[in-house]
Amino acid sequence: MAVTKREEDLSYDEYGALKNLARIKKKRSSIRISSSELGKMMLTSQQTASRLLIKMENEGLISRVISGKKQSITVSEKGINALYEEIAELSDLLGIIENFTISGTVSSGLGEGRYYVSKKPYVVQFSEKLEIIPYPGTLNVRILPEDEAKLRMLRANEGILIEGFESDDRTYGDVKAFQCKIDGIECAAIFPYRSVYKDVIEVISSEFLRERLSLKDGDSIKIGFSIKN
Repeated sequence: MAVTKREEDLSYDEYGALKNLARIKKKRSSIRISSSELGKMMLTSQQTASRLLIKMENEGLISRVISGKKQSITVSEKGINALYEEIAELSDLLGIIENFTISGTVSSGLGEGRYYVSKKPYVVQFSEKLEIIPYPGTLNVRILPEDEAKLRMLRANEGILIEGFESDDRTYGDVKAFQCKIDGIECAAIFPYRSVYKDVIEVISSEFLRERLSLKDGDSIKIGFSIKN
């Protein structure tokens, strides 16, 4: 069962602008551009480009500091994630199967994942949809900087929906999960659907992974994924 919800769909113009801004950032390491320059890149008028930048700023895709005729632009986490979501959607449409590993180091800390494996409605779904009855805790893996792009790609994919629920006092949000393996052991990486980006993967398993694999904080580890779109 796949997650079908996404952040609000962006227009073609917004995707086009984000791509062009990313190109500038790659070439120059920073983005300083006028509306007319962006308009030329997008084959549109200065007025249209200006309105588009205002709209994108209002939607939280970018932030701007205007100085004279030019502006310094920063693409937000939301904007970056939108680009990765488009890559993931194209992979889905083309039927691409991606096998990859993400490397990191074992890290301590409670994390959000421990919270989810303590709630019965989540645990029931972990069992039904992932075939995992989770050990009451998670393995936290801090991702190496060189693999952060892989982590963003992973999070942009649909994954397996673990539905939220309501209790008497509060609402519990959706979680998406990705089946994975660590040293041949079946696991799942879990991400709260509305969580902000962070460089940590929380892994659940039916086994106590630290004990089974003799892991301690700082140990290197690789998580294997197969994303079938």
